[in-house]
Formats: sequence, structure tokens, C-alpha cells
Amino acid sequence: MATDHRRSIRIIITEPQPGASADLQTQFSEYFETADAAGVDVVAVAHDGLEAAQMAAQLKPDVILLDEEMPGMSGYEAAELISLAAPDVAAVLMVPGPRAEERTVINRALRAGARAVIDSVMSVEQLIEVLESLSELPSGRERTEYELITDPAKMPVTIAITGAKGGIGKSLIATNLAVTFARKYPGQTVLVDFYGQFGNIPLMLDLTPTYDIAELASFASELDSTIVETHLTTHADSGLKILAGHAGSAGVDGQLTHEQEIGFLADLIGLLRRQFRFAFFDIPPLIGRASQYVFSRSQYIVLVSALIDLTTVRDTARLYKQLVDERIAPERIKLIVNRHSRSSDLTNDDLEQATGAPVVHQIAEDAAAAILSINEGAPAVLSRSGSTLARGVRGLADLLEQSMAEERKRRGAAD
Repeated sequence: MATDHRRSIRIIITEPQPGASADLQTQFSEYFETADAAGVDVVAVAHDGLEAAQMAAQLKPDVILLDEEMPGMSGYEAAELISLAAPDVAAVLMVPGPRAEERTVINRALRAGARAVIDSVMSVEQLIEVLESLSELPSGRERTEYELITDPAKMPVTIAITGAKGGIGKSLIATNLAVTFARKYPGQTVLVDFYGQFGNIPLMLDLTPTYDIAELASFASELDSTIVETHLTTHADSGLKILAGHAGSAGVDGQLTHEQEIGFLADLIGLLRRQFRFAFFDIPPLIGRASQYVFSRSQYIVLVSALIDLTTVRDTARLYKQLVDERIAPERIKLIVNRHSRSSDLTNDDLEQATGAPVVHQIAEDAAAAILSINEGAPAVLSRSGSTLARGVRGLADLLEQSMAEERKRRGAAD
């Protein structure tokens, strides 16, 4: 066996009675004379609970072993103080005999901030195993997820793009918006074509996916990051990852119960958020339980409308009200107008009056760029970067990034 070159595990042990720690230190010495392991460095011995908490805060060991009963302050009280003063120190409560496995004892210890409860007379081999597992906890900071939750600038964001009617350019906007983010943030953007049937995003990117969302749903009970990754398709020109919608008419419908569908979505969104900084969902006009769940998990909802006719304005107003009725905060809903034209009989003011919400962005009519972009399978932000359509989408991306920055600032001020 190769020699383990890890540093020794730094621990503090407690000694309620004089000489009580000597036997444990002897066992450590004898064990590591023959064992091929990292070793244990006893950096201090504490004689009561208060001293144990003080030493933990001052010496910052990997682990501190606390006797359940100590002079002046119990192990539970010491663990609570240590969790406040030295949260990186793993406090282990030592309880004699079978009581170490009693649920009331374990619950009390965990509430106090202890990381583990052990039998005070367990073998040195078992104790070393516990110490090694706890000493590895700080290495979790090297995980990608740790950076995601500690760096506000890297917090994952889910963005849903929806509209009240078809034919208003919603999927075109979703595709170009996701491509814009993918180019700016390589390897950090995914687009989910949330169409259980007749999904068109692969067509807009000139892709022929091997798998789609309906096929992925068949793995609902065993979904993990590897399965999700194998069902994603990469758009070579931008690096955007997509989960394709189903191209046929069968789709996901009837494949899962409502409960299974929500469970599948919960797992899918959770896994995507661990892997990608930006997850976009293109949501069809028909709102159901599944899309409502995606909305509830989205930091922003881009509600696309057009000033084509009164029915589009009316339906957008109804959808906006439905979203708000689902307890989605109005500031999370970004109402935008696509295919804006000065020649239209309707105006942004008409849409704002109908919805009661401000139009935060508009993308001017650019039929030529839109049609060619779709027919060629080449997003306008790449193939026609100077077009009105491309500029409008980039403006929407800037607006979303500004909203994200303001949200980070608000969170920072609150902290």
C-alpha cells in the first residue's frame, strides 16, 4: 500500500478526570506505529467545557472530542459555543454505552451543533475512521457547488421565456438569448425546449439531437447528472447546451403522473443548476402544472407579447394575472414587446394598461432577419449580429444581467 502523505488530523481531546486522556493518546500512538495512515496530532487537552470551547476557537483543530459531561459546562453547551465561535471545527460528542445511539441524545447533540455522536468506549480503529471522515469536510470548499453558493456573481439563475400566444417569436427570442449568454459565459448555459411535443429549438440551431426531453423523462426515477448530460446536445458555434423538446406528437403527455412529473422537474432543475450558471426554459403558451412549477423555480420570467391585435394583448394580460396569482413577484416578470412596429394600431401603453405592468424592453420588427435565421438554423446574434433583431436580443440580455447585478447588490446590503 502506498504511503498516505496527507497531513495529520489535528484534534483536541477533553479530560474531565485527570489522566483520562492518557490512555487514548497511547492507543493513537500504538495504532499509527503499524497503520499506514496520516496520523493524529493531539494539539491540546481541555479539562472542562469552557476550556474546550476556548481552545477550539483559538487553535482551530480539525476535530474536537467532547465528553458528554464535563466540569462547569456540558459537552452539549460546549458544542453550541464551538459551532458559533469556530464553525470549521467538527465537534464530536462522546457518550458512554448504548446511549450514544439513542435518538434523543443524537437530536440534542445535532441541535447543539455537533457533527457526530460516538460511543466513548469505541475501538481506536472506529474512532480513527470517524476522525478521518470529519477532517475531510473542509475539502468540500474545492467543489464547484461551494463556489456557486459563496460567490454571489456565480449563483445559478433560471430564466423562463413564455408568451400567451404562438407566432409571436418567443422561441426565436429564447434561442438567441441563450446563445448570447453561452457566448459570453462559455460552458455555463443550457436551454431547455420545454415542449412535450412539437419542439422547434433544434431546428433553429440546425441540430439533430439524439435524445429529447420525452426520452429523458423515462429516467425520471433514476435521474442523475450523468444521465442528464448524455441527453444534452451541444451547439458547436456557441457552446450552448440544449435539452431538445419532442419533435413528434406523442411527447411526454401521459408518460408520468402529475406527482412524477413534478418530481422529474424538481430533479432536472436541481441538477441543471448544479452544472450551469444559466438555465433557460422555453415554455409553451398552454400553462399547466409542470410549467407553473418551472415558473416557481425561475428567478426571472420573460413574458413575450406583441402588438399584433387586441386578442394578443388581452391574452398577455390574462397570463400576467395568472402568474401573479401564482404568487410570483411582479418584479420577477419582465414584460417585453417583440416585433414592435410604429405602424401598429396598438402601443406599449395599451399593453401596460391591460396588464398593469411596465414594458421593460422592446425588440423592433425585423422579419427578414427572423425568417432567414430560422430557415438557415443560424441564430441572428451570430449570423446577423448587426441586425435589428440581434441588437434587440442583446439589449434584453443586458437588461437581465443588470437585474441580476441589482439583486446581488440588494442581497449584499441585506447581509
